[in-house]
Amino acid sequence: MNSAVVDTSVLISFLERDGRAAASLRAFDRLLVPAAVDAEFRAGLDPATKSGRQRAALLDEFLAEPSVGFLPAGRAESSKYAQLHRYLKERGTPIPLHDVWIAAAALVQDAPLCTFDRHFARIPLLRLALAPVE
Repeated sequence: MNSAVVDTSVLISFLERDGRAAASLRAFDRLLVPAAVDAEFRAGLDPATKSGRQRAALLDEFLAEPSVGFLPAGRAESSKYAQLHRYLKERGTPIPLHDVWIAAAALVQDAPLCTFDRHFARIPLLRLALAPVE
């Protein structure tokens, strides 16, 4: 099965019906959403607003699709996170901590990461499925 891990940037774009994300994601049979992406997306929502509730419902519908899997963070991801965090810190090239978790999930799954964020290119062996946005 042809799987890809979905980053928050692509998830937002896809849920907002941006054609760039949809066209790229169609290339995969299975989309994997790490817990860090789910958390980052939900942290940006205000459940007290209609818009926030609507966007949360869109995410829930997406996660309920048979072709979408949820990736909880386990021991393998924690170990990979620690390794990546040290690697980036030693080189003076840190990235947002949520993104280290997301990269760890993609590496553990041995799947490409669909993202628009160019800083993921700092992580060796991480395959990127989408070209970063200029």
